[in-house]
Amino acid sequence: MKPFIDFLKFLFDQNDVNDDLETGHEFEQYVAELFTDQGNYFSILEWTPDNSIKHKNFRVESNQNPDLVIQYNPTKEKFAVECKFRSGLYKNKMNQVVLKWSYSEQIKRYKQFSQERKIPVFIVIGLGGEPDEPEYMFCIPLEEAKYPELFTSILEKFERPSDRNFFWKNRKLH
Repeated sequence: MKPFIDFLKFLFDQNDVNDDLETGHEFEQYVAELFTDQGNYFSILEWTPDNSIKHKNFRVESNQNPDLVIQYNPTKEKFAVECKFRSGLYKNKMNQVVLKWSYSEQIKRYKQFSQERKIPVFIVIGLGGEPDEPEYMFCIPLEEAKYPELFTSILEKFERPSDRNFFWKNRKLH
């Protein structure tokens, strides 16, 4: 794996920030496999179906939730995961290198979901490469992903090997 800081040399136009729906689904599948490849340690309890995409005239409330609700079976602890794949970083209006992962209203909904369900939410971001083989991966607690744009300092803090299975310890996803 190349050092993340080397990746900063590759910046993309803001048009490339929001990758298409199919790419997002491929990345969700990849992330889910990093849980389910581990036998009985994890169970996927909920997987948001994105029904409003199929039925454009309807707003489906559950589509506003994080992508996955997962249970760590040894302790029965639950947590949610929102999966985001981005092909690259971009420079914001202040000429700072950032990753745009969300928008303010969506972040508020994830916080509300976390409070109502009393479970933590983690943002798993794949960056660069392909959705089923991202060059970089980050697992960021929602409370650390406070803003729609994340600086590289936050990303570096939560970088993880993109091909390693997830593990759960002390109410933190690693």
